[in-house]
Amino acid sequence: MSTGYRKFWSAIPDKAMHPRRVSMLEALRWIGEPLSALDLVDLSDGDLDMWEAAHHIAALEALGVLERAPIEPRSDQKRNDDFDVLYGLTSEGGE
Repeated sequence: MSTGYRKFWSAIPDKAMHPRRVSMLEALRWIGEPLSALDLVDLSDGDLDMWEAAHHIAALEALGVLERAPIEPRSDQKRNDDFDVLYGLTSEGGE
């Protein structure tokens, strides 16, 4: 197990260790760029619905693990739909 992997997970608060949240964080960690609730639902292959994704994103944001992405990396257009807002790992939650 790499030092970066251990460092990442040791920085994550216990309240963020819900199985759905862990899979979301793992996706964000491996992909390495911000994702939206829509992206996370697509990546979960039907294991996560939109409301669960939004709920867990809000919880992870409240815990200081996720934050809204400051700049839209894939487009010049702002996203208006709450489910399509991009979130990335915070410096405390990221590597």
